[in-house]
Amino acid sequence: MSGYLNTMAEVSLPILLAVLGGAWLDRRRRVDTRSLAEVSLYLLAPSLVLFALPEGSGGGWEIGAIAAFTFLNTGLMWLVGEGAGLWLGLGRAGRSALSMTSVFGNSNNYGLPVVLLAYGTAGFSRAAVYVVGQILLMYTLGIYLASRATAGGKGAWQAVFRMPVLYAALVGGAVAFLGLGWPKGLNEALHLLGNAYPAVVLLILGVQLGRANWRGIGGKELWAAILIRLLGAPAVAFFCLWILHIQGLLASVLFVEASMPAAVNTAVLVEQFGGDRELVAKTVAVTTAASFVLLPLFVVIGRTL
Repeated sequence: MSGYLNTMAEVSLPILLAVLGGAWLDRRRRVDTRSLAEVSLYLLAPSLVLFALPEGSGGGWEIGAIAAFTFLNTGLMWLVGEGAGLWLGLGRAGRSALSMTSVFGNSNNYGLPVVLLAYGTAGFSRAAVYVVGQILLMYTLGIYLASRATAGGKGAWQAVFRMPVLYAALVGGAVAFLGLGWPKGLNEALHLLGNAYPAVVLLILGVQLGRANWRGIGGKELWAAILIRLLGAPAVAFFCLWILHIQGLLASVLFVEASMPAAVNTAVLVEQFGGDRELVAKTVAVTTAASFVLLPLFVVIGRTL
């Protein structure tokens, strides 16, 4: 019980307060979320990738296992989201939103603190490697999914290759592969900017939630997105771990990370590139609220893997 209460107080509560802070600020002063989204996409996220990749730990086998899990899990969740969207007869914007919330969990802003609390620094270092892959996918596949709602396939891929985070991953990966590091001053600057990323995207989410029309909370597409994220994501993650024969601490970390509520970053992408904003914002809100109860259970399950 004490571990459950600690998770609530030390992880869930700070996130909730940051989201409420964004909603409160927007009520007092109208917030330009597009400008905030551009700052997070073009400056903060690349900085996080540049310092996280060289500092991530784990042997070559673990990095390969994380990559295999990431691609298999992402592919299956994409199929689930797309299939549900087609079955529900959603338009392009609705299918894009449903696919994004199905594929991307809040592994960074929410997942890293949970892993640190549950599994310590050893788990955190492995989670950091997974999160870098998620950020890279978010700003490639995620931008494609968001952009296709308005730009179509060709325009969506053009948007992907304009993202600095893609090139930050290439540079950071090269630095890590060569066993190098950044000069102290540059490293401090990257940490300063990258560590601001979670707070900014949580504030954006709070603003969007404050502006959302909650009268549509009973829509079938919303509940499909919620059930896929809360129940489908843990089931698919468990299946992927079983198929890939991943066990121990790494399995625990990957299971918890993949079981996170819908990613806050999806709200940033639909703000910047298009898509069903209300569906995304409500899915993030409801799954995050439900995670206050479910995540401690997922941590317990993860410890048995």
